[in-house]
Amino acid sequence: MEQNKFSPTDNQSSDGQAVPLKDRAREIASTAQGKLADVGSTVRDRAENLKDSLADALESGADKLRARSGADHTDLAGVTRGVGSIAIDRSDRVSHVGEKVAGRMDATADWLRDADFDGLKSGIEKQVKEHPGRTLLIAVGLGYLIGKALRK
Repeated sequence: MEQNKFSPTDNQSSDGQAVPLKDRAREIASTAQGKLADVGSTVRDRAENLKDSLADALESGADKLRARSGADHTDLAGVTRGVGSIAIDRSDRVSHVGEKVAGRMDATADWLRDADFDGLKSGIEKQVKEHPGRTLLIAVGLGYLIGKALRK
Protein backbone atom coordinates (compact mmCIF):
# COMPACT_ATOMS: atom_id res chain seq x y z
CA MET A 1 0.00 0.00 0.00
CA GLU A 2 1.42 3.37 -0.99
CA GLN A 3 1.62 6.04 1.71
CA ASN A 4 0.58 9.60 1.10
CA LYS A 5 3.56 11.97 1.37
CA PHE A 6 1.33 14.84 2.52
CA SER A 7 -0.20 15.00 5.94
CA PRO A 8 -3.95 15.65 6.12
CA THR A 9 -3.32 19.25 7.12
CA ASP A 10 -1.30 19.93 3.96
CA ASN A 11 -4.43 19.77 1.85
CA GLN A 12 -6.73 21.69 4.17
CA SER A 13 -7.44 25.38 4.43
CA SER A 14 -7.45 27.22 7.74
CA ASP A 15 -11.16 26.49 8.18
CA GLY A 16 -10.67 22.74 7.72
CA GLN A 17 -11.98 22.57 4.15
CA ALA A 18 -10.12 20.42 1.61
CA VAL A 19 -7.89 22.46 -0.74
CA PRO A 20 -7.01 20.97 -4.11
CA LEU A 21 -3.28 20.53 -4.69
CA LYS A 22 -3.44 22.72 -7.80
CA ASP A 23 -4.83 25.67 -5.80
CA ARG A 24 -2.23 25.15 -3.09
CA ALA A 25 0.55 25.26 -5.72
CA ARG A 26 -0.88 28.50 -7.12
CA GLU A 27 -0.97 29.99 -3.64
CA ILE A 28 2.67 29.04 -3.01
CA ALA A 29 3.74 30.40 -6.40
CA SER A 30 1.88 33.66 -5.73
CA THR A 31 3.55 34.01 -2.32
CA ALA A 32 6.98 33.32 -3.82
CA GLN A 33 6.37 35.87 -6.58
CA GLY A 34 5.44 38.50 -4.00
CA LYS A 35 8.58 37.81 -1.99
CA LEU A 36 10.74 38.01 -5.13
CA ALA A 37 9.16 41.35 -6.01
CA ASP A 38 10.01 42.63 -2.53
CA VAL A 39 13.61 41.44 -2.87
CA GLY A 40 13.86 43.03 -6.32
CA SER A 41 12.59 46.32 -4.94
CA THR A 42 15.14 46.21 -2.10
CA VAL A 43 17.99 45.45 -4.51
CA ARG A 44 16.88 48.30 -6.80
CA ASP A 45 16.78 50.72 -3.83
CA ARG A 46 20.26 49.68 -2.71
CA ALA A 47 21.58 50.05 -6.24
CA GLU A 48 20.09 53.57 -6.42
CA ASN A 49 21.85 54.46 -3.15
CA LEU A 50 25.11 53.00 -4.44
CA LYS A 51 24.76 54.96 -7.67
CA ASP A 52 24.31 58.20 -5.73
CA SER A 53 27.24 57.39 -3.43
CA LEU A 54 29.45 56.68 -6.41
CA ALA A 55 28.45 59.96 -8.05
CA ASP A 56 29.24 61.81 -4.81
CA ALA A 57 32.65 60.10 -4.62
CA LEU A 58 33.42 61.10 -8.21
CA GLU A 59 32.53 64.73 -7.55
CA SER A 60 34.60 64.76 -4.37
CA GLY A 61 37.54 63.24 -6.22
CA ALA A 62 37.19 65.84 -8.98
CA ASP A 63 37.22 68.66 -6.42
CA LYS A 64 40.33 67.24 -4.73
CA LEU A 65 42.05 66.85 -8.10
CA ARG A 66 41.29 70.46 -9.01
CA ALA A 67 42.61 71.63 -5.64
CA ARG A 68 45.81 69.62 -6.02
CA SER A 69 46.52 70.63 -9.59
CA GLY A 70 45.92 74.28 -8.70
CA ALA A 71 48.21 74.00 -5.64
CA ASP A 72 50.87 72.21 -7.66
CA HIS A 73 50.78 74.98 -10.26
CA THR A 74 51.33 77.65 -7.60
CA ASP A 75 54.05 75.65 -5.83
CA LEU A 76 55.97 74.93 -9.02
CA ALA A 77 55.81 78.52 -10.17
CA GLY A 78 57.10 79.78 -6.82
CA VAL A 79 59.93 77.28 -6.47
CA THR A 80 61.20 77.57 -10.02
CA ARG A 81 61.29 81.30 -10.60
CA GLY A 82 64.88 81.20 -11.76
CA VAL A 83 64.31 78.34 -14.21
CA GLY A 84 61.84 80.26 -16.31
CA SER A 85 59.23 79.15 -18.75
CA ILE A 86 60.05 75.40 -18.71
CA ALA A 87 58.63 74.90 -15.21
CA ILE A 88 55.61 77.07 -15.94
CA ASP A 89 54.89 75.13 -19.14
CA ARG A 90 55.00 71.83 -17.23
CA SER A 91 52.83 73.15 -14.42
CA ASP A 92 50.35 74.51 -16.98
CA ARG A 93 50.17 71.07 -18.60
CA VAL A 94 49.66 69.36 -15.23
CA SER A 95 46.98 71.88 -14.34
CA HIS A 96 45.30 71.46 -17.74
CA VAL A 97 45.32 67.65 -17.54
CA GLY A 98 44.07 67.73 -13.96
CA GLU A 99 41.23 70.04 -14.93
CA LYS A 100 40.33 67.87 -17.91
CA VAL A 101 40.23 64.68 -15.81
CA ALA A 102 38.22 66.44 -13.10
CA GLY A 103 35.76 67.65 -15.71
CA ARG A 104 35.30 64.11 -17.00
CA MET A 105 34.78 62.87 -13.44
CA ASP A 106 32.07 65.51 -12.91
CA ALA A 107 30.43 64.57 -16.22
CA THR A 108 30.45 60.90 -15.20
CA ALA A 109 28.88 61.79 -11.83
CA ASP A 110 26.13 63.76 -13.60
CA TRP A 111 25.55 60.89 -16.01
CA LEU A 112 25.26 58.43 -13.11
CA ARG A 113 22.67 60.59 -11.37
CA ASP A 114 20.57 61.03 -14.52
CA ALA A 115 20.78 57.43 -15.78
CA ASP A 116 17.95 54.97 -15.31
CA PHE A 117 18.77 51.29 -14.73
CA ASP A 118 17.30 49.96 -17.94
CA GLY A 119 19.14 52.52 -20.02
CA LEU A 120 22.22 52.12 -17.84
CA LYS A 121 22.66 48.46 -18.75
CA SER A 122 22.38 49.03 -22.49
CA GLY A 123 24.58 52.14 -22.25
CA ILE A 124 27.33 50.24 -20.43
CA GLU A 125 27.20 47.40 -22.96
CA LYS A 126 27.48 49.91 -25.82
CA GLN A 127 30.33 51.77 -24.10
CA VAL A 128 32.31 48.56 -23.50
CA LYS A 129 31.89 47.47 -27.13
CA GLU A 130 32.80 50.85 -28.62
CA HIS A 131 35.54 51.97 -26.18
CA PRO A 132 37.00 48.99 -24.27
CA GLY A 133 40.25 50.78 -23.27
CA ARG A 134 38.53 53.84 -21.87
CA THR A 135 35.98 51.64 -20.08
CA LEU A 136 38.80 49.67 -18.46
CA LEU A 137 40.46 52.86 -17.25
CA ILE A 138 37.17 54.12 -15.81
CA ALA A 139 36.60 50.79 -14.06
CA VAL A 140 40.09 50.91 -12.53
CA GLY A 141 39.55 54.50 -11.38
CA LEU A 142 36.18 53.68 -9.85
CA GLY A 143 37.61 50.61 -8.16
CA TYR A 144 40.36 52.74 -6.66
CA LEU A 145 37.89 55.35 -5.39
CA ILE A 146 35.54 52.74 -3.94
CA GLY A 147 38.45 50.91 -2.30
CA LYS A 148 39.72 54.13 -0.80
CA ALA A 149 36.25 55.03 0.46
CA LEU A 150 35.76 51.60 2.06
CA ARG A 151 39.10 51.76 3.88
CA LYS A 152 38.11 54.95 5.69
